[in-house]
Amino acid sequence: MALAAIIALAGCLPGCTTRDRLNPLDPANTETGGTIPGFSAIAANRLVELRWIPLTQQGIDSYVLHRWRPGEEPSPLPGAVFSPAASGSVDFDVENDSSYLYRLVARFVYGDSAVSLPDSATPGNRVILVLGAEEPGIITLSPDERDVISAVAAANAYEDFDIDRDRNVLWLSDPASGAVLRRGLSGEDAGVTLSLSGVADLSVSSLRGVGWVASPDNQLLQAFGPALNDPAPRVSVAGLGHPRVVEAGSLDPSVWVGTDEGVVYRLNPSDGASLDQWNVTDPVRAIALDQAAGAAWVVTNRGSVSDLRYLAPGNPSTAAKRVGLDNVADVEVETATRTLWLSERGRPRFATGRVSRLAMDGSTLATRAGMEAYGLAVEEGRDHVWVTDLASNRVLELDASASLVRPSPPIGVPYGVVVHTP
Repeated sequence: MALAAIIALAGCLPGCTTRDRLNPLDPANTETGGTIPGFSAIAANRLVELRWIPLTQQGIDSYVLHRWRPGEEPSPLPGAVFSPAASGSVDFDVENDSSYLYRLVARFVYGDSAVSLPDSATPGNRVILVLGAEEPGIITLSPDERDVISAVAAANAYEDFDIDRDRNVLWLSDPASGAVLRRGLSGEDAGVTLSLSGVADLSVSSLRGVGWVASPDNQLLQAFGPALNDPAPRVSVAGLGHPRVVEAGSLDPSVWVGTDEGVVYRLNPSDGASLDQWNVTDPVRAIALDQAAGAAWVVTNRGSVSDLRYLAPGNPSTAAKRVGLDNVADVEVETATRTLWLSERGRPRFATGRVSRLAMDGSTLATRAGMEAYGLAVEEGRDHVWVTDLASNRVLELDASASLVRPSPPIGVPYGVVVHTP
């Protein structure tokens, strides 16, 4: 027998056992590495919530929190000393949009101590809302996107949603139950449910508090509001064919509608009268308003191949800015620069899609590939975009160069996202 094998056998004579590393503070514990498990710092508006699971070891005297900024050394948070039974605290002494690092220290009566891994948080008043399909409902992320802070379940996966930014009210379409719901940012009822069948798309004009709903099955476009408890439509527009996509402006009051017949209409929001009309041949699948110019980017589909056009009032041109795009799912205009973010889903479940930032002439300014990009959201006044990636089941925040700023935690099939700063 080899000498190494003899030495190994001699180290464990009959009757001896290998010690289980069950103590989470044991450096040899394969799950914790000896650090305190379960500590987290969760950002909110003007505060950071600190959470932990109390340790079960004997002899814990107290817990202490350390806080520091990136590039600094950890230091005790003043007054943050807690009993052995404590499981959390809130740090109100923070500034929005500033990043902080935290760690938990457990002090023992015999003079030893243990620490958690550090966790970071960036408080702010940004609201990030996500539609998930695996467990249908609305997921709310922390303002820094690092944590899921709530989930409001729904009976069915919503088809679409939009937000009235002036009144902080979500509009959600549920065609499976024939309803359009209005909810507050915490999921509470914010108006009567609208009984509407065959809803495909909706859009809210925040300036007027009016929501427009496209129902291709009923060949009807309707507007509701601003009174949230009034179920009667204020405008009903027929004769458009099968309206599939609707976008209602806030800065520019026009309402844009795209149909399955390949026609785009620009309507007067007061009575639904047609102001402009373009024949783009193929079914319209997405519209994004360039409100500074009163114009719109329009996506049409030829099977899974998409073309991109820029339509302007008074200009009959329908020439495409880009052709042959790979299954475009969404488009959003960056209001500060008037550039366009565009998501190409690609072939489903193959992660061959991408997100691109385009100039006014349709040329590519930045792109990120290797994903299954779907829903998009931009935040007013910023050049970042949030995209739902069906390949990683996360929401990704990208900067103007399409570089990853931060991913969200995993979410079951995230397909829609809204970013709002009240």
